[in-house]
This record gives sequence, C-alpha cells and structure tokens, in this order.
Amino acid sequence: MNEQQTNIEQRLIEYYEGKLEGTAYDEVKAWIASSEENRRMARRIYSLLLAVDVHQVSKEIDTEKALKKVKGRKIAQKKSISWWEWGQRAAAILILPLIGLLIWQQSRMQSVSPVAETLEIRTNPGMTTRLHLPDGTYVCLNSGSTLTYPSSFTGDTRSVYLVGEAYFEVAPNTQHRFVVHTPSQSAVEVYGTHFNIEAYPDDPNITTTLTEGKVGFLYKEGTITKRTMLDPGQKLIYDTTNQRLSRHLTSGLSELSWTEGKIIFENTPLPEALHMLGKRFNVDFIVKNTKLNANRFTGTFTTQRLEKILKYFEISSRIRWRYLNDPDVHQEKMRIEIY
Repeated sequence: MNEQQTNIEQRLIEYYEGKLEGTAYDEVKAWIASSEENRRMARRIYSLLLAVDVHQVSKEIDTEKALKKVKGRKIAQKKSISWWEWGQRAAAILILPLIGLLIWQQSRMQSVSPVAETLEIRTNPGMTTRLHLPDGTYVCLNSGSTLTYPSSFTGDTRSVYLVGEAYFEVAPNTQHRFVVHTPSQSAVEVYGTHFNIEAYPDDPNITTTLTEGKVGFLYKEGTITKRTMLDPGQKLIYDTTNQRLSRHLTSGLSELSWTEGKIIFENTPLPEALHMLGKRFNVDFIVKNTKLNANRFTGTFTTQRLEKILKYFEISSRIRWRYLNDPDVHQEKMRIEIY
C-alpha cells in the first residue's frame, strides 16, 4: 500500500469517527463525491469500521458465558441480580440483532445510487461540439453555447438546460419526457424527435425548428405558462420582449446547415443571413442602412472565408461593408459595418 493511499484511508477513518471539522471535513466529503471509485473506497472503510465496532462490543461482553448464566439460572432462585449481570443478559440477547442491523445498514448504503452529478459542456466561438447524453440522445452544440445536464437521468423527466444553439436527436422514451429548458422561462418538451433550438442570451428571439416527430413549446404570456405544438417542417419564433409567437414553414435546410459545417441561404433575408454569419465567424454586424434588410440571398458556403461571402453580397446586392476599429481592446468579437 503506498503512502498516499494510507493517508487517504486515515482521513476517511477520521471522517467517519467525527474527528474532522470545518474545511478538512468538507474536503473529504467532496473527495468522496468526486468519483465512483472514491465512493467504493469510502464504503469499504465504513464497513471495516462497523465490523471493528461490533468486534469490540463482542470482546467486552462474553456472549457465550452470559447465555450459560441465563440458561443455568433456576426460576425459584431468589438471588438478587446486579446491574452488570443485567447488562450481560441484554448484550447476549441484543448482540446478534445489532450485527444484523449493521449488516443491513451497510448493504443499504451500498445499494443506494449516488446522486447524479451536474455536467456542463461549453463550445468556443466559431466551434461546434458533438456528444451523447446518458440516455443516448445525440446533441450537436453550436458556437458559443452551453449545455447543462445530469450524469444520469432520474425520475419521470429528462431535463437539460441550454444557452445558445443545439440540435437534438432525442432517444425515444414514452415514459420519460425530454425537456430542454431555455432562457426567459421557456422550454421544449418531447418524447423522441429531431429538432433545433436557438436561444442565445443576447438575442430576444428563441427559435425552434422541428424536422421529425412532434414537440411542445412552453412559453410565458403575461404570468400564464402556455403550450403550443409544432409539426415537422415548422419553425417557431418566440419574441421574449413582447412574449409573442410567429410560425413559419421551412425545410430546415438553412437552419440546420451549421451542424454539417455549412452555411446555406434559401431566399434568406439579410438580417437572418448576417445572424448566421455572426455565429459562424464570431462577428457583430452593424447595419447602417435599414433599407438593405429587404435583400434576400440564396447560396451554399462551406470553407469560404467571411470576406469572400461578403464579396458575394456586394456583387449580388451592391452591399458594402468595412471593419470597424473598436477602441475597446477587450472586445471579443470583430465588428463589421454594413452600409
């Protein structure tokens, strides 16, 4: 046994014997909860301590001798019994149930499932991440997004929390609904389906695009929580500023193109096109001439640089652009003016 393991076991013994306080107690408690291997070691030490306690009690009390005294005692005998003899009798009667109780307690401790840990996945600007949740649900997380979920799903609901954009292929389970919580007290609930959610904190719109299955969108209207259902080929936009919904038909090709590393415009208005480019290239666009918003674009881009895509805008719609020199050196995003 190496010195580190010896020190850990000694700390666990002190922890279970109540000898640790304050920061030392919190450190050991956090160490136990940090992994299944640590929890197994803690349970082993706890079992040994229980066994030692029972052994010490049985050593101090001669169970066999006490039982013989009880059996050999004549009913007619009037001899007075001391408190120590009463203690031996009680110990002889109670020691076996005590051992049984301790064994049951330990087995129960080992059978209780550990509390699920909360996991968080973040993507850097301009990057995407793919992962599978504990239930098998596939998730593709877009640029600058955060997904929070438990290490294992328990109860009737599989809940995750999204800030940003993600595409979900939810593992079917009719007994346990899947709920994606988004900002502004909105959520999407499903049982097994494919859909995209966009809910960035700096964007007043929360957009849900359904490609397969059926989802319910939960939202606030005043102080009342309402639900509206979506069918495949529909895109729902919830304006959190005025708490209003708008529904649109879509193939989903443009909305989901980011999951394949593409940018696809399908008669896409300029504001939406710039929004897509902003996510891809981590850029803030400032439109100086609002009349340009009426322009629409169609095209597919994969590995092209931002400057080349904007050049396409220039040629097709006579839109001009330029980089802005931002005096704030801590500004994380580039700023481009459209004029």
